[in-house]
Amino acid sequence: MKRKIFALLCTLTLVVSSCVVSFAADPEVLFPVLDLEPTFADVKVDTVELDVSGGQRDLCMNIYKPEGYNNPTPVVIYVHGGKWSTGDYKCEKLFKGWAENGTFLACMSTLKQGCTVVTADYRLSQEAMYPAMIWDLKGQIRFLRANAKRFNIDPNRIIVWGESAGGHLVNILGTTDGVAELEGTVGGNLEYSSKPTAVVDYFGMTDVLQLAPDQYVRPYIGDFKTFYDTNDAKTATRAQVIGFGGVVEGDGLPALRGELGLQGSLYQNPNAAHPEAVHRAYLATPLNFVSDDDCPFFICQGGLDVRVAMVQSERLFDELTKHGVEAYMFTSTKQGHGNQGKFADDAAVRFVCNQFGLAEPSLY
Repeated sequence: MKRKIFALLCTLTLVVSSCVVSFAADPEVLFPVLDLEPTFADVKVDTVELDVSGGQRDLCMNIYKPEGYNNPTPVVIYVHGGKWSTGDYKCEKLFKGWAENGTFLACMSTLKQGCTVVTADYRLSQEAMYPAMIWDLKGQIRFLRANAKRFNIDPNRIIVWGESAGGHLVNILGTTDGVAELEGTVGGNLEYSSKPTAVVDYFGMTDVLQLAPDQYVRPYIGDFKTFYDTNDAKTATRAQVIGFGGVVEGDGLPALRGELGLQGSLYQNPNAAHPEAVHRAYLATPLNFVSDDDCPFFICQGGLDVRVAMVQSERLFDELTKHGVEAYMFTSTKQGHGNQGKFADDAAVRFVCNQFGLAEPSLY
């Protein structure tokens, strides 16, 4: 499979602004390399507390401006994946081709359409427990709006684009406008909205406690042990991110599922042994917050995804449909948890252009 992906990507030549995507001679580089420097590097938004690991660190972003645009440009914020436990705003592995980066390159290609691209940062699960990640991202959206003139951007056109863990986080961003507990105070600028204009979600989870059960019924794509180790074990970052496993004491998600209440009020159980963890699971589940005034969504996920079952995306699509929210879903029976292919990426870029009122890239 990796050889097939490599062969496919070798045919790709993607020009971003004046920079060209190419392959380096380094044999360890399996994916395209993007030679692009930020227009504004290491922009500090705030200093944040690390409540798990202890201490503090700066929360930063990199900003990439399109060339040749004098008027304020719309913004696409890229939220990296990495199981909530790896990666940062510099996206070094993605830029240098050390990791699958088709989704990332598609996002960066919106520079060609006249968009500013921001690579965002957030505290990782070994640094702080959820919802710190959401506070960080909402703070960065408010920061950009507050500094729109400084960066020559349009504060009314901001799309968030994420994959995997980043996909989960942008799903939360798109469904929790006005949820006080998830706004936080990172970066200040609280007079500005943190609501995005639209969401591009690549295989982001939508129900944290159902991740493993949704996979257990799919033996045709993987084995039980893999699904358990990835999603349910106390060492899994799915448990760690809500403070119920890993570096934080806990028993993993199966035990937490056992503490849920009755159908209709799953997260309300006065007898729960770990009510704080149950509440964090509630706050980390986008399906709990879908409402009629949510922004438009583009959802993309492969049918062979061994980390996030496609039904997770289907449930979000269905819930958005029930509430009359504009949403699009792109799926393929041949794709897994990673690159979704040019066909899907073209659709995502066209969605961005459509939402921003930009001329859509020609398919011919």
